[in-house]
Amino acid sequence: MRETHDVFAFAHIGDLHLEGGADRNADDLRAILAEIDGLYGRGLLDFAYLPGDLAEDGRAAQYAILIEALAAHPSLPVRLIAGDHDRQHGTMTDFDALFTQMMGSAQGGGHRAHDHALSKSGQPDPVPQYYFAETIAGVRCLFLDMISAGYGRKGFGLDFRLGPDQREWLRTELAAADRDGLPCAVFAHTYPDDLQVPEETTELAGLIRSHGVRLVEMGHTHYNELAHDGRTLYAAARSVGQNEEGAVGYAVAAIDGAVTSWRFKPLDQGLPFVMITSPADRRLATEPLGPGGTITVRALVLSNAPQAAWSCQAHVDGGPAHPMRPAGPRIVEAQIPWPDGAQRLTVTVADGTGGSDTETIEPVSCGFTPPPAPERPGSDAFRTEAWPGKGIRGDQLGPNRNGRDW
Repeated sequence: MRETHDVFAFAHIGDLHLEGGADRNADDLRAILAEIDGLYGRGLLDFAYLPGDLAEDGRAAQYAILIEALAAHPSLPVRLIAGDHDRQHGTMTDFDALFTQMMGSAQGGGHRAHDHALSKSGQPDPVPQYYFAETIAGVRCLFLDMISAGYGRKGFGLDFRLGPDQREWLRTELAAADRDGLPCAVFAHTYPDDLQVPEETTELAGLIRSHGVRLVEMGHTHYNELAHDGRTLYAAARSVGQNEEGAVGYAVAAIDGAVTSWRFKPLDQGLPFVMITSPADRRLATEPLGPGGTITVRALVLSNAPQAAWSCQAHVDGGPAHPMRPAGPRIVEAQIPWPDGAQRLTVTVADGTGGSDTETIEPVSCGFTPPPAPERPGSDAFRTEAWPGKGIRGDQLGPNRNGRDW
């Protein structure tokens, strides 16, 4: 994978639930991949993430739709994990074949399943588990398997588990990242709070918080959601295949120094796209804004136009424009005055194609103090309210909360 260290940034394509190759969600997947591949080819993103529930029933014919779609973009790095629908009928044989083919390839990073003997029904049972780790653009990325150690299948409810081998692996990985000074991002199908075994829930949420994991990126919910506990941003993205809450698209997440950022990109909204990566919004901050009357503003720009065509400006509370300049292949930057009492920071971008985009945040204040640990760490109990600028409705329209019974 190409190394770019100005900022870590990836695209998250929500749960696909593929069934038929002519279905709308299959067409949407192809369009999303085409857009992301173009951006990757310009050095603007690091990879595409698929968070599980790839196939509605975990069938080989359904995975064949995904394999064909990904084959059209052989240079695009893809990282995928399993969701509960990927063992919808009690077996992961077809997912195993997908993982072996896709993740074992250069496109998937060359990863392999781990074979473990797990205790099931009182007897050791050989079980492949699909977890793996990789350092990408200076961030240690840990991809979890919450599915293989469980017992779930259609009609029997959800049964998310990690298993003892994966738990030990996770402890080792997080400790090693601490020693190496690497920020961590965890990729999972759902919140730690959804794990079936209370001991696993407590341990996973505790490890994430105690090791200062920067981002936990998830699927499963079917809706866009951000939950920040003062140290870690838990982020879930809208489903592509079973979408109830608005335009289909993909999420963009980034880690830029001390700031973690996230924003949803609708497919029906053209490029360019901009996301402020520094400073942090007050709802996502982990530390106060630095002292003094000047701040550094940085933003990620996604565009089909060359960087030389970009026109980027920062505004404070609707005031005068401050030009922003390239600071790497995907980032623009400016030093701007930040008066006492300032509240809103806006960045706009145009790229010469006739399109433009704007994001506005409310930077954290100099007196910010991170909140104490939440009562239910690793859950959605501390989620943000509706945040239209990030693509968040706040009404949790999905099958696991307030949506349809899919």
